[in-house]
Amino acid sequence: MTDAVSFNVLCKGQLEYFKESGPLDMTLICGGSAEEVEYLKRRNIGRVIKLPLVRKPSIFNDFICLTSLTLFLSYNRFDLVVYSTPKALLLGSIASFCSLQNRRVAIVQGRVYENYQGLKKKAFQSFDKISFAASNEVLFVSNSLLDKCRDEQLINNEKGKVLGSGSFNGVNTELFKPISLEERSELRNKLNIPLSDYIVCIVGRVCKDKGIEDINNLAEKLENRNIKFLFVGSFEDKASKDIVEHIVDNKQGYYIPHTSEIHEIFQCSDLHLFLSYREGFGNVAIEAASCGIPTFAYDVVGVKDSVKDDITGRRFKFKDIASVIKAINTIAASNKTEDYYKLARERAVEFFDQKKVWRSYLDFYKK
Repeated sequence: MTDAVSFNVLCKGQLEYFKESGPLDMTLICGGSAEEVEYLKRRNIGRVIKLPLVRKPSIFNDFICLTSLTLFLSYNRFDLVVYSTPKALLLGSIASFCSLQNRRVAIVQGRVYENYQGLKKKAFQSFDKISFAASNEVLFVSNSLLDKCRDEQLINNEKGKVLGSGSFNGVNTELFKPISLEERSELRNKLNIPLSDYIVCIVGRVCKDKGIEDINNLAEKLENRNIKFLFVGSFEDKASKDIVEHIVDNKQGYYIPHTSEIHEIFQCSDLHLFLSYREGFGNVAIEAASCGIPTFAYDVVGVKDSVKDDITGRRFKFKDIASVIKAINTIAASNKTEDYYKLARERAVEFFDQKKVWRSYLDFYKK
């Protein structure tokens, strides 16, 4: 993977599960900060090799990484080489192909170029074409993501597949679970949020691609001043930071930069808002569902799989802010969110329980 943080977040618990399942020798190759790499080593799940992989394009640095990776794979033989996240997907597929590794698997978790246009998009599509062609099999984290790549003729029908119902790491349904009103009240007190507020949480990176400008537009037009936004995540640019600060200063919301107890955010909220412009799958939606909290989201690639209309929430036409506002006002006014989407948790448990997802990947790797 491109960055150690991806191993530490996207594969949280998964690699430990693999190690405990039987004789398995793992080597993890990535870039990232010294802190994240050290944390990955402390997890004691396998050998860790650090390369200067970076997310943004860098011709010289990427060439150095490709050369180093090819040499490493030429001198070290594996039964299976798996690569994921955009930069590692491209360099890993080329290096493992050129070094004649026996079995090469790509895992596609999203497309950074989903909303690009013209030559820029064609260039990124060509990178994926190369990665897919160099791989024996390509796993996608959602059916809508696979369908999109097939529609754009980036991959043939036989090579691409989705395991189970999708997702890469599933959801810990024992941790992400509904709680009692008393427990919820305690959580609200812990976060200094009045129990009377109708909380709409937004979890993840705060940036344009995650819909922060749309949320700002929505906040300005909401009639019910009792509806408050709870932002959790890091800012990716100053404009996004200014928007959140404006909403908080206007007494319409709260902001938490980071928490390791993300399940508590869903548990103390009434609604999860997910106006992302692009996703591979959208794991936060099934985390919310597992807590019995519905998600309102745009009907975009990836989210089509993680949000089931009228069961775990609602999907809206892309950029249809008016409909989102109307729906939020309606559900907040009813004060009985739990009566709308009673089967949300049931679906999360049935299709996306973490160990079920982990087992599907482990069985695939062993096969």
